[in-house]
Amino acid sequence: MKKSTKIIFLGALSVFLSACQKPADDAAIIEAAKAGYTAFQQGDMAAWAATQASDVEWIAPKSLPYAGTYYGPDAVMENVFTPILELWPDFEVEVVDYKASGNTVFVSTKIHAGGNVSDSLHVATIENGKYVKFQIYDDGGYMMQTALTLPKRALANTDHASAEWQIAAYSSAAPAYIGDFATVIGGKGEVLREGTNGWTCLGLNPRPFPDGGWKDAHDAMPGCGDAEGMKWMQAALAGTKPMLERDTFIWMLHGDVGEDNTKMGVLQEADSTPGQWIESGPHLMLMPKDPATIAKFGADFTTGEPYVMMPGSDYAHLMIPLVGYYAWQEESSP
Repeated sequence: MKKSTKIIFLGALSVFLSACQKPADDAAIIEAAKAGYTAFQQGDMAAWAATQASDVEWIAPKSLPYAGTYYGPDAVMENVFTPILELWPDFEVEVVDYKASGNTVFVSTKIHAGGNVSDSLHVATIENGKYVKFQIYDDGGYMMQTALTLPKRALANTDHASAEWQIAAYSSAAPAYIGDFATVIGGKGEVLREGTNGWTCLGLNPRPFPDGGWKDAHDAMPGCGDAEGMKWMQAALAGTKPMLERDTFIWMLHGDVGEDNTKMGVLQEADSTPGQWIESGPHLMLMPKDPATIAKFGADFTTGEPYVMMPGSDYAHLMIPLVGYYAWQEESSP
């Protein structure tokens, strides 16, 4: 055989063998990746750990509470798997497809969490039959909509007179960036938690605090305000004129159980001015230093616009409806 023919033949053979070898290599890489998912799905953590290198690197996305980079199976179980099962007890990973490229496996999945299903991509690097790197690209924003966060778990406490439940219920009357750092006052006037941001959250239902606590957060009518807001709340509860140094805001994201829009202290719809009873959903309130500054706003709560509650009185304030405002009184929705 001529030398040039020999070279061509050997080259073609090499290409053929490489082509045959690649699917075999891909299959082995995919099988190693599958082993990790199978063990996790079966809840066999010992078997799962055996699929991971001792210094495996796991990267969780910033959109999730367990975001970070973790090394080794124990760190992953403690910092990723444990919070996952606390946030979503029904958490499951459904594998849709495996695609290998070299020693990298791209795993298309569907994440079942909190009753929702979202698409996700996981990228695994396999060496010597074990995971050496794993990166998660979950849809954190969507997943967190159903997560059992600490406040949600606290709200599941059946003892509504407990400090845990009251702190969760009252502090969640404001956005977390305010409520999580606010002082919380209990139903009997006790300080349940000292805050750090100058805001205070408490139940504003003027009825006597029940022995077993309020039936739910809406029933408690919690509000969160700063020092000026507290002045307004205390004056309203005491029936005295609010004396403020400036305008202030009060958050009430759980709404209230209803009141007459024109008169303070009316606690029953039957006693209210006809057509003026409103049971509110989530809202923000502007409490003016001088009620005259909001006098030109209307008092009609059926338009969806900001409106004045208690118009013409010392307690006049601007109600700013938020999403879900009419959930308890749909007939008043625009």
